Amino acid sequence: MREIPLTLPEIGMINSTRFIIGTGVGLLLAGKLDRDARRGVGWTLVAVGTLISIPVAVAFLGKLQAGHYPQLSERRAA
Repeated sequence: MREIPLTLPEIGMINSTRFIIGTGVGLLLAGKLDRDARRGVGWTLVAVGTLISIPVAVAFLGKLQAGHYPQLSERRAA
């Protein structure tokens, strides 16, 4: 199993983008605001969360492909 250590700011970015997208989806599904306001804010939050997620995903995948992190079994042997 591969274990990839993440820094605290990376974990924060991942969680914040998930929160933004989740809030947008929640607003789209909820009936608390009037329809136009709910749709506008909801889709905006989903779009912003998705756009912010792209650089986070690229950085994470770059770490995976760079191979800087040995597998868990190799670290335990050292």
